[in-house]
Formats: sequence, structure tokens, C-alpha cells
Amino acid sequence: MKPIALFASLVLAVLLAHVSSAGANDPVAAYPDRPIRVVVAWPAGGIADTGTRRLAMVLEKILKTTIIVDNRPGASGQIGAESVARAPADGYTILSGDIATHAINPCVFAKLRYDPLKDFAPISLRIRGPVTLVVNAATSIKSVRDLVDQSRRGPEPLPYASPGLGTPQHLQMELLARQTGASLRPVQFKGEAPAVIDVVGGQLPTMFAFAPTVTPHVQSGKLRMLAVTGSQRMPSMPDVPTFIELGMPQLESYSWGAFYAPAGTPKPIVEKFAAAVARANQAPEIVEYAAAFGSEPIHSTPDELAAWNRKEIDRLCPIAKQAGIRIE
Repeated sequence: MKPIALFASLVLAVLLAHVSSAGANDPVAAYPDRPIRVVVAWPAGGIADTGTRRLAMVLEKILKTTIIVDNRPGASGQIGAESVARAPADGYTILSGDIATHAINPCVFAKLRYDPLKDFAPISLRIRGPVTLVVNAATSIKSVRDLVDQSRRGPEPLPYASPGLGTPQHLQMELLARQTGASLRPVQFKGEAPAVIDVVGGQLPTMFAFAPTVTPHVQSGKLRMLAVTGSQRMPSMPDVPTFIELGMPQLESYSWGAFYAPAGTPKPIVEKFAAAVARANQAPEIVEYAAAFGSEPIHSTPDELAAWNRKEIDRLCPIAKQAGIRIE
């Protein structure tokens, strides 16, 4: 080989080696090349935790890496959400957020530890489910109209169980009162389970609750389900109408969960994780798990989640303001 040709071949080899090495060292192109930590802002064993863990097992196979679920509960989800907002924007710390961390908290907390819109890069919705209106089966209340009428007849507002100040169930009952003129008074509990116990026991007549919590009591005849907030009837409760069917479309709402990364996370990483969620939510075990909770696995693009997030804040903040729900 002539000296010039030999020199050219050597230069080309060096350039190709450099390009190959650069590609291998590109953290975006290589993502993920180490375990991903997914933070759940609620205690272990709850619906948010178990749902995230189920999905994480499928995501591990798709992304070909280990996913560590890290529970960081406290302050109505603020501790976990803030920890992700302050984490490196490299795609290795993800928040399994929800309606509370990203739509309710900015409406009810006077001082929030993070900005749900500015501090995060939306990835994808992951699950969505309706809320149900139930009453103690021993009451004379057979329909939503009966509930509204009875609340108006008493000398005092009709009390109802609320799992906590500013929870989705609390806000949904306040929305019902605003839309129907019902006279209702919340009795606050620390969590949904103790609230349901008092409605089952007859200490309080009614509440909004998540379907999986109350469905066994409905099936046993201790509670009566009056309506669901989704756009369609629940397959497990085909005789229970939706609020849309009852002429109250304003009460359509959902409890939902979604994945978020810290703001500034490279777009290709966000999109790769979103694509993995879309694939994972088609897995039969995920579909079956969600159905058991009266929910559906869903996915979205990052832009669709951002739009959904803003829409939910715009929907919930007026309810909280009118009800005077403010946490200092």
C-alpha cells in the first residue's frame, strides 16, 4: 500500500474508533445502563405502591435494567415528590406521582415544596380509575337524588366520611354539593380505611371511596353503591350508573397515576421511558391487575400528560377554593 493510502486508512480507523467510543459513552444513547430508582410518595402496601411495583416488574424486562421502588411517604406526598424534583436530571430517578402530588397539592397547600409543572418533566400516565359514591345499605337512600333530597330536609347538613382534608374523595363530595345544592358536612379521617369502617358501621351515612376499598362491602350487602365517576360503568358493578347517565357530567372524574422525571431530563430519555410504559401497560398481568381495582392501565405522550396535568389543576383548584380547603 502506498504511504498516502496507508496514512488515509489509519486516519479513517482512528475516526471510526472515536465515533464508536463517543456513542458508547453517550449517556442518552446508552440509557439505561444502571438501575433506575422509582420513588413512590406513599407508604408501602397501598394502591399506589403495589401498582407501581407490578408495573416496575414488567418495565424491567422492557428496559433491560433493575428498577428499585423507593417509598418516601410524608406531607401528603410532598416529601417523595420533592426528592425527585431535586434529583439529577439523568433519567435514573423517576417519580410515580398521582392526582394528589401533581393536581391537588398545588390547590390546597399554601406553601408547596415543589412546583408540579416547572420542577418535573412529564413522562406518561400509567393508570386511571373512577371514584364511587356509596351509602350504608341500612339507610333509605337508594339513589343520588335521594341523597341530595335527604341532605336538604334536615335541620343540619348531612355528615359524610372524608379520608382526609383535600383528598380526591373529599373534593369529589364538595363538587357534588356544589353541582346539586346538597347540604353536606365532612367528617375527616386519617385515611380511607377508617372512614369506610364508620360508613359500614352506620356511624356515618355516606362517602366517596375508591372502588377496590368498598366493592367487597357492596357485594356483602353492607354498602350500596349509588354512582361511579367514570365515563363508563364498572364491569364489576354493571348495575351502578355513571354520573353522566344521571345527567351530571360535571362529576366525571378519575383518580390517576403518572410517571415524572426531574425537569431538564433529556427528551430522548423521557420518550424512551414513556414508550416502555405504553408497552408495559399492554401486558395481560397489568391489565388484569388494574381491572381488579376497577381501573384501567393507560399511557400518554409527555405532552399529553403535561396538558392533562394543567387541566386537572384547573378543574380542582376552584373546588378547593370554594370549599375553603387550605392547608398552611
